[in-house]
Amino acid sequence: MRGKLFSAKEIALAAIFGCLSSLSTLTTAFIPAPLPGLYAVISIPVGTILILTLRTIVDKKGMATFTQLISGLISTILPGGPPIKWLIVPVWAIGGMVIDLLFQIGGPMRNSRLFYVLVGLTYIIPGDFLLYWAFSVFLHWTWPLFFFLYGFVAIHAILGGIAGFVVPDILERIRPGITQTISE
Repeated sequence: MRGKLFSAKEIALAAIFGCLSSLSTLTTAFIPAPLPGLYAVISIPVGTILILTLRTIVDKKGMATFTQLISGLISTILPGGPPIKWLIVPVWAIGGMVIDLLFQIGGPMRNSRLFYVLVGLTYIIPGDFLLYWAFSVFLHWTWPLFFFLYGFVAIHAILGGIAGFVVPDILERIRPGITQTISE
């Protein structure tokens, strides 16, 4: 799957992985949550595993951003997620941009578990700060900075880091099927 543009197969993979990522939010939409964003306990690890796996399989610039864009668009019509629906798309697209950037500058480190953990730890942070700003401006939810950093950013980063930790194991298990599918 080389070339500058995405092939039809790569677009289909991005759509499938993006939709699966969106559906992980739906799994907790019907559970009464005492805090907004509690859905992230399932959604962030599942979404991180899916996006990092796809970005590794389809090693092209912009694949993570495109997939996150699809995921964000689908998530706007599903129940659950942040209370400001229109903000999902830019928040997730920013996360995809961070992933694409880290994959471009990762070099030989891209084959290590540490790389996936670091990507999982960091890709969601810029979007969290955008959410914090939007919650403050549009919903007038003004949380103390410590609560935001610990209760929001740290938890999201830890969940992403844990998911990043398992991605190399998943890639190793599916590698025979990937190489066969890509060569077809």
